[in-house]
Order: sequence, then structure tokens, then C-alpha cells
Amino acid sequence: MLQIKINVQGDAAVKTLLTALSAREIAKASSMAINKTVAKAKAEINRAITARYQLPRAEVSNSVTSAGATSAKPSATISIFGSTKKRGRSLNLIHFAEKKVTLAEGRRRAKAGTQNQLRYNIIRGQGGKMIPGSFIGNKGRTIFIREGKARLPIKPVQVIGVGQMFNFQPIQQRVTQKINTDFQAELTRAIARITAGKTP
Repeated sequence: MLQIKINVQGDAAVKTLLTALSAREIAKASSMAINKTVAKAKAEINRAITARYQLPRAEVSNSVTSAGATSAKPSATISIFGSTKKRGRSLNLIHFAEKKVTLAEGRRRAKAGTQNQLRYNIIRGQGGKMIPGSFIGNKGRTIFIREGKARLPIKPVQVIGVGQMFNFQPIQQRVTQKINTDFQAELTRAIARITAGKTP
């Protein structure tokens, strides 16, 4: 499990605005801004990961959870798990199994004698990769491979998980930059709303 923590930080301009508020108002503004930022960060994590990896957005969304901020605790945590069941760090290869091909590609594979071999797409644009001997089991839910020449034993084929996908540096940098930018903007808006409410 990977965690991203968002705490109250602001640039010089935001800190100046905060001086006009009481401690209670600062906590309220901070929690409002953090929760807005968290929602945007989760959406950005989804966009960034699915832009690189051949994984449905629903799969990423189900692996990302958050604990929101309150006035009493102006901080939040986004947790990224390795799987949608929040266990372990990896996903089974079934998530990346090729689902369809063009008619031309199907004909090419038929001529090459590889039409019935499973292919997998993990990173977008890299084409289907084959793992010799892999097969679908568990009522279509799992990719397995035999551990030897005999029919048994078999083992599931696990690959990179959502948390590890987020660890890819360009993705992490993209999300972190958005968090920093959005938090400044959302905190400024929250301060403005609270200040406006104090105007007689």
C-alpha cells in the first residue's frame, strides 16, 4: 500500500491571507481546501495511470481510497493499493489480457500458427506480449502457468499493481504537481468564502 499525505502548506500570498482568520477559521478553510484537492488528486491519479497502463479506469478507482480532512484534523491521506481487493501489491495478468484484435492481425496470426496463444498488453502502445504456457482458469478470472511439465501444480501469474504503477516517476511527479497547484488555488477560494461570510 502506498500513501500520499496532504497537509496544510501555502505560499507567501496564502499565508498573508490566513493572518486575517482565527485559528478555527484557518482549520475550516484548510480542511475545505484539502478535501477539494483530494478529489482532484484521485481523478488525476486515475488519468495518469490509465494513460500509461492498459488498465480500465474503474480498476484504478477501486484501488484508490482517501481519508478526508476535518476542522479538527486538517490533513488527509490518499491510499493506493496493489489490487482492487486491497490485498498484496500486484494484479493478476488477467487484467491485461488482450480482448480483441483487428481482422488483419487475426489473419496474420492464423498464418503464423499463433492465433490461439494468449497475449497481454500492460503498457499502452507496446503491443501484445506472450507468456508461453499461460492459460485462463478460475472461471475466466485468473491467468495461471504450470510450475513444471506436469498438469499440476499451477500458480497465478502476478504482475505490477496500481501502487507500483503510481511509483513510475513521471506519474508521481504529475500528480504531485497537480496537488500543489490545486491546493494553493482551493485554499485561496476557501479563505475568500470564509472572509466574505464575515462581511457585515
